[in-house]
Amino acid sequence: MRTMISCLSFLLFCLAYVHEAEAKADLQSILEHQEEGATIYIPAGIYEGNFTISKEATIIGDGKVVLKPKNPKEPVLTIAEAKHVYLQNVQINAPGTGMMIKDSHHVQLSNLSMSSVESGVEIYQSQHISIEEISVTGNDRHFANKGNGIAVFNSSDIFVKNNKIDKVQDGIYIENVQRITVVGNEVENSRYGTHFMYSKDAEAYGNQFQKNVTGFMVMMTENVDFSNNAISYQNGFNGTGITLYEVKNIHIQNHAVSGNRVAISIQKSTGANITNNRFQMNQTAIEAVQSDTNLVMKNVFVGNLVNVRSDVKGIQLKENYFDDYSGIDINDDGIGDESYAALQSFGQWMVRKPVYQYYVESPSVVLLNQIDQQTNKTAKQLLVDETPATNFEKDHAVHFQLHWPQLVVGWIIMIGCIMIWRRSVIV
Repeated sequence: MRTMISCLSFLLFCLAYVHEAEAKADLQSILEHQEEGATIYIPAGIYEGNFTISKEATIIGDGKVVLKPKNPKEPVLTIAEAKHVYLQNVQINAPGTGMMIKDSHHVQLSNLSMSSVESGVEIYQSQHISIEEISVTGNDRHFANKGNGIAVFNSSDIFVKNNKIDKVQDGIYIENVQRITVVGNEVENSRYGTHFMYSKDAEAYGNQFQKNVTGFMVMMTENVDFSNNAISYQNGFNGTGITLYEVKNIHIQNHAVSGNRVAISIQKSTGANITNNRFQMNQTAIEAVQSDTNLVMKNVFVGNLVNVRSDVKGIQLKENYFDDYSGIDINDDGIGDESYAALQSFGQWMVRKPVYQYYVESPSVVLLNQIDQQTNKTAKQLLVDETPATNFEKDHAVHFQLHWPQLVVGWIIMIGCIMIWRRSVIV
């Protein structure tokens, strides 16, 4: 009896192994010969090849399905000239491009995982594409030698939601796209969190970008609506939370932008409305270069070295709260009785010479800032808020977050300075 059971078990194992091997070998054949609109369940296993989907289908990984390329120079999976394709629960491991979608419409990707890829998902000349709940992890090479997590070219009606992207060039790259929504994504350790180029009618909300060079890079783009994004610690040499370059008609509201070298950089742009945001502990909160008619209204500026700076009349300030405002509000209407001059001579010098930041709270700098307030508050052509807020709303409450690496380094430097000082006194 035991011998019979052992033989039967071995036979079943062999049959299962043969079936799995055949499934791997025939995956492309199954994709090609399926009926339009079929639902295909891919059994768990590792499948090697460069696969193409060109028919309407629902494709679901049944268990852990891993796709690897036979030719690493080609995408592992291509959806070409197809419509109504739904793909989910698949893992892709590739040194090159994970997926490509071209000349297709109504494609939905969900619950995909891509690791060690040069480029995650590339989309060309397609419409009505949805990418949700996928993760893309790149490599440790320099940004110049990486691709993008999700890249969209010459397409329209794109929806990118709740994806996690790490170690790529740009988390989400958008070029010549009309009507795109970017919501709930997380991008870290990349060059740009999301990069817009030559696009129209875009919205982005609920995203989290940190430890990149720049959170949002928006270039030659029109009609953009940003809201409720969290952007922190974009603090490289050229790091910014949001950069606007030749942008028209953009609304930026309800953001928390903290710990960046520059929170928002406005360059050659017009029609920006920056309202109800919190700028906290940035080196410079807002800067404008060769820009005009941009409104900064009802924001909170707390703990920034420089709140606002501009080379021309690029910013109109109205009803903002500044933590260094020293005026009073006699009638208690929430608006200060004196204007606030955002221009600070020392702040401008410090931005040009970063080493000056070590003297920020020295008595001479405090006195200089006070003189600036007195001499500049009546100069209309400068950065003056004639109606500064004296308090901020509850939804603008400031939440301090410890950045432990910086705190530890700060303590080490402070202790070292104390020890050096004590030795010098003893000697």
